[in-house]
Amino acid sequence: MDTKQASTQQISPPLKRTDKLFIFFMICMTCVVALMGYTTYQQGKLEETSKRNGEAWLKWLSESAKSRHEPGYEPAACAAQLPPATQTWGGCFESITAPDGPLGSLTNPFSGGRLQRGVKCDSQDRTLAGSLVFEKHTPTPPGSAIPTLLTALADSDDIGQKFQIRLSVCDKGANVVRIGEIEF
Repeated sequence: MDTKQASTQQISPPLKRTDKLFIFFMICMTCVVALMGYTTYQQGKLEETSKRNGEAWLKWLSESAKSRHEPGYEPAACAAQLPPATQTWGGCFESITAPDGPLGSLTNPFSGGRLQRGVKCDSQDRTLAGSLVFEKHTPTPPGSAIPTLLTALADSDDIGQKFQIRLSVCDKGANVVRIGEIEF
């Protein structure tokens, strides 16, 4: 009876050196794939936060565009009732992003610092990641081949009249991600 049990049990051969190397290699590859997945997920979260910042700006601009021409509008630097010398985009942006401003709590997810503006997203300059890009539509004279020009919104630009703004954010590679357009 003892010989029958021994004949039914199969003995597996010992692992060869190449088998052990293959198993080690597969364990290493699994770890690398898991690390890459985690890193990609974290970068995706940063980009989504950056997009949410742009959407918050678009929402605020949309809501404030309705009432900024009324007396007593706050923040006063963005009101259309101020003397023309003080109705500039730079002053409005600073009052909105001030710590006590309506969007002062938003931060650049890539740098962890204060939100920054860029003139344009440039993939050669990775420091622009998470930056906001505000562009204004300027109408051209009637009969022009191009109905409007799109230029960066400068600090000195007058915001006393309504105008069209296109808002974009720069992603991790400082490439453009369009958020939307609004009349402000």
